[in-house]
Amino acid sequence: MRRFFLTAAQFQAGQTVDLSPEVIKHALNVLRLAPGAEIELLDGRGTIARCRLKQLQAKTGKAEVLALRNVPPPPLRVELIQGTAKGDKLDLVLQKGTELGVNHFIICPTERSIGRFKQDRLPAKAERWQRIVQEAARQCGQSYLPTLTITKSLSDALSVCSGDQRLVLWEEAEVPLPNLLAEQKPAAISLLVGPEGGLTKDEVTLAHSSGFNNVRLGPRILRTETAGLAIVSILQYLYGDLASADRGV
Repeated sequence: MRRFFLTAAQFQAGQTVDLSPEVIKHALNVLRLAPGAEIELLDGRGTIARCRLKQLQAKTGKAEVLALRNVPPPPLRVELIQGTAKGDKLDLVLQKGTELGVNHFIICPTERSIGRFKQDRLPAKAERWQRIVQEAARQCGQSYLPTLTITKSLSDALSVCSGDQRLVLWEEAEVPLPNLLAEQKPAAISLLVGPEGGLTKDEVTLAHSSGFNNVRLGPRILRTETAGLAIVSILQYLYGDLASADRGV
């Protein structure tokens, strides 16, 4: 069944909801849906509403809520602090990170960041990145929409992270990942990944002051767009849902 996010909605059985312009455009022009078709609307917070399209025109769309169900939150909360990178590397991190179950992306400039963004262009970039996250969540069956935070500095990013286990990927680290894995499954993990040039020693020291431990993933130096996705995959297998037999909903 086709599914869409309608994050501002608070669904109730039997109600008629107005569809957003984005949902109308995709349902009408891309999927060629028509009134009478059943769809699922998600609020991004675990509620899924099975609906029937009542009206679908170029500027107007309405759907009737037929039934509701709630999906439990994921077993592991993953927070990824990503240093800004050039080109479309951040797009890849956001898209694939969403597919792998990242719950919160924090994007920040670092000392060696090449892909810095101007403040006047930030709203447009934030809107574009949010669309990438939302589309990835829709396609992969993620019922909880990841949040996206953009900070002005690494210090600001570290101040808003919330993981009870915190790891910074650093090419000069000597401690392998298994040595730092918690025996008890953590409720949330915060990961810090630098840009193309990596993090400086001062930045790693700053991360240590916020409770982060530096870690290395094997003998190879991974690209910035690979490193975070690699460790998220490992942690989701160990603590999250990648090893689960559950099917998507």
